Amino acid sequence: MEKLNNLAILILAAGSSSRLGKPKQLLKYKNESLLKISVKKALKISSNIFVVLGHEKEKCEHELKEFKNINLIYNKNYKDGMGTSISFGISYTKYFENTLIMLCDQPFIPIKHLNSLKKEIDNKSIISSIYEENENPTVPAIFPKKFYNKLLKLDTNKGAKEILKKEKNISIKLLKKYSIDIDTKEDLNYLE
Repeated sequence: MEKLNNLAILILAAGSSSRLGKPKQLLKYKNESLLKISVKKALKISSNIFVVLGHEKEKCEHELKEFKNINLIYNKNYKDGMGTSISFGISYTKYFENTLIMLCDQPFIPIKHLNSLKKEIDNKSIISSIYEENENPTVPAIFPKKFYNKLLKLDTNKGAKEILKKEKNISIKLLKKYSIDIDTKEDLNYLE
């Protein structure tokens, strides 16, 4: 599929979905959980998949039991924010040349977009998504190894935003309709 140590995929699926009031990882879209949808997409890009679990760990593990060759890792500090899940996940992917960070609550991102990010890998630049009508680089994004030390230091709820803002990016445009996060009760309308 790719050179063995070229690309790992880190799927962030640990959050407690406090704004939504129920675990978004297990929400269904077209009869599949958001968690399963993200893993299936990731497996089309790389065979090196790491899923960071936290809230509802056992239910999420059960949801992914059919996938034998993915790595489920548990961030016991998930309540401290997304930054802790990124740093925890990078501690597992640091042996790979690049890590693609994905969120499990973006079910509409096309595989074509993830492949576009992958095609830009040069082992030097961050390859980020840029949403239509928004100038800020964001995830899904591929971070080369040279940024791992910065990612390993994250410990807040901000995730990798500051790193994406400060560093040079190769940005790939993503249409607004694909960039939707399922975060609130109103967002559930997108899943119907």
